[in-house]
Amino acid sequence: MLFQDDGARSLRYAPYSANTGFYYVRNNDKTKFLFRNLLFMGDMVISMTSHQQALAALLDEHASLTGLRVKTMSGVDFPGGYHYHRKKEIGFLRDIATGKHVPYLMHMSWTTNKKNKLLFFQQMGLWYTNQQCESGGGVTVANGLSDGEDLESQCCSATPLIKCHFKDKPSSPECKGSSAPNIDKNGKSFW
Repeated sequence: MLFQDDGARSLRYAPYSANTGFYYVRNNDKTKFLFRNLLFMGDMVISMTSHQQALAALLDEHASLTGLRVKTMSGVDFPGGYHYHRKKEIGFLRDIATGKHVPYLMHMSWTTNKKNKLLFFQQMGLWYTNQQCESGGGVTVANGLSDGEDLESQCCSATPLIKCHFKDKPSSPECKGSSAPNIDKNGKSFW
C-alpha cells in the first residue's frame, strides 16, 4: 500500500503518517483482510472520530500480523495541506505556483472544509474543473451529452481556472497585488 504523507508526526498516526485522502492499494489477500477488518471495526472509527486514525492503527497491526507492506510517498511529488498551511513551506509552494515544480498530485488535507479546499486550489492554479461540473453538476452534463460529445471537453479546462480569494495564502503569480482579503488573523501577503 502506498499512502500520501499526512504530515502529522503524532503518535495518533504513527508510524506511517498515512493520509487516507489519497492512496494506492494492491488487490491481494493481505489488503482484502485489512479492509475487511476495517469494515468490521465501525465502532473503532466512531470512537476515534476518524477513519484515518482507525486505518493507521490497523496498518501497523497488519504489517506485523500479515507482512503487509506499507510505504509513505514523498511529500515533494505528492504534497498535501500540511505543505500549504505551514509557513516554512513558502518557497516550495512558490515553486509549485510558478510551475518550477509540478507535483503528481496535491491533496488539500489539513483544510477546514470542502469550500476552502476549492478556493485554495483555484488560487494556486491547480483547479481545472469547469463550474457547470462542480458540486455534482457533472452528472447533469453527462446526461445531456449528445452522440460524439465527451464529458472531458465539457467539464475539464486545458488551463487552470485561477481565482484569487485570499492574499495571505499560497497563490498563483496572477494573484500578486490582489485586493483579496486575508483569511488568517494578522496574515501577510504570500507574494
